[in-house]
Amino acid sequence: MITTANVPNLPGWLDLGSPNPGDAAEFYRATFGWIPEVAAAPDGEEPPGGPYRLLRKGGQVVAGLGGLDDPNAKSDWTMYVRVADAEATIKTSESLGGTVRVPFMEIGAEGGFAQLTDPSGGEFALWQPGTTVGVERCCEDDSVLWFELWTRDPEAAKRYYGELFGWKTDPFAMGDDSYDMWTTTPGVDLDAFGGIVPIVPDLPIQDEKWIPYFMVADTDATVAKAEAAGGTVIAPPEDAPPGRLAALADPFGARFSLLQPTPR
Repeated sequence: MITTANVPNLPGWLDLGSPNPGDAAEFYRATFGWIPEVAAAPDGEEPPGGPYRLLRKGGQVVAGLGGLDDPNAKSDWTMYVRVADAEATIKTSESLGGTVRVPFMEIGAEGGFAQLTDPSGGEFALWQPGTTVGVERCCEDDSVLWFELWTRDPEAAKRYYGELFGWKTDPFAMGDDSYDMWTTTPGVDLDAFGGIVPIVPDLPIQDEKWIPYFMVADTDATVAKAEAAGGTVIAPPEDAPPGRLAALADPFGARFSLLQPTPR
């Protein structure tokens, strides 16, 4: 499962690139109650896209928010996987057909990151922790719970991420269908941290993409808050075996999902 502990080869951070970070921060404050805090630049120089913000819930960091360096870039959330050695992971990714969007960069004593793309086009990033391990709150209300890969080639994704991070998959019954979960230990539900959705025509997402799920206490109430704040409903609330789900986009098109888990 996703954790705040410094466990390598698991998702441990996420951030949002937005063309309007100030308005985006207000949307997520209205939707989840996240409080933005401008982070000090390690080198004292403000990034080209403007100051980076830490988003907090109950005083704990749940995510990051920054501007877009490229005005033509699409606003979306990015999943970061913690690694012990980013440079070595990059070399392995390239040997498997992945590409580098942003080479490894250190951020003072905080740690370092790189941004990669898998062979099918799914974008993600690496985080090599320094003094900052990652999120301080997860798997509880109004924080990240799950990451889902939408892809046209699930088998290629299993090979790539399996060799890169040692990830395995485990089937989960979804009525008459089966949903592949990302896990470190097949057969142990609590070790799962994400899933795979094969992209087929008529689904609301048609690009290769990692989508974060945020855990909420009330999916319908959160959807109402998001709509009132200018968000768009991609998939309305519905019940499924894991709980009550919904898919949304913020006012700038960044996509995310909600899950109100079924009580165990």
